[in-house]
Amino acid sequence: MSSTAQALTLDGHGVVYYREQEVPDAVSAHLIKRFSLSLDLESVVSIYNALQEEAFSHEITYREMLHRLCEALGPRLNGKESYVDSLIQRYSAAIVLDPDLKSLLSELRRRGVVVGMITNSINPAGTKLTWLESNGVAELFDIIVSSVDEGCQKPDPEIYWRFVRKTGIPPARTVFVGHDVKEVEGAKGAGMITVCLRCNSPEADYVVTKLGDVIGLSIWPKEKEVDG
Repeated sequence: MSSTAQALTLDGHGVVYYREQEVPDAVSAHLIKRFSLSLDLESVVSIYNALQEEAFSHEITYREMLHRLCEALGPRLNGKESYVDSLIQRYSAAIVLDPDLKSLLSELRRRGVVVGMITNSINPAGTKLTWLESNGVAELFDIIVSSVDEGCQKPDPEIYWRFVRKTGIPPARTVFVGHDVKEVEGAKGAGMITVCLRCNSPEADYVVTKLGDVIGLSIWPKEKEVDG
């Protein structure tokens, strides 16, 4: 491929950042201990994940997810939606950035590449931005697209096109980096250049084992192209 890419968009969890403890596990363990629930951790996590998936797919709202989770966990959680929400927000914000993120994005932005993130989330883009601000990298992102704001989620091609419409850069000049095969294939279906990070798909244009390897792909503008 020639050096034609003008935009980069990254998956959030698993690419931009990870968490030392996944949110469903952390929230479930906290609730079991705090409210002496009779359910085991696996059961609570299963309930949480099922409801979160409904929220991701816009079958229910986030508030409905909270209410139904409290209902499912029994009478001790009656009226505790705000408390559960505070737990989810606390553990969700506890992100650890990929060690290669800052150097990669700084270099690409220096070359004039537009940088963004497409995330499936119960949290809006503004909340994600505050997490990035807390970690000192918010200024490296031009655009954040969150499924809860857009009403669609990866791997639906529509959410990738939403990103494209916000940048004004065509899909064929936009690179998507993801760690989930289905999401990478969704980006490919939307016409983007695709990179699998620590995964493999026949639909991927490139496969890398670490985020820092993305800068070495032969798709980016050279410095002389930016300097004019």
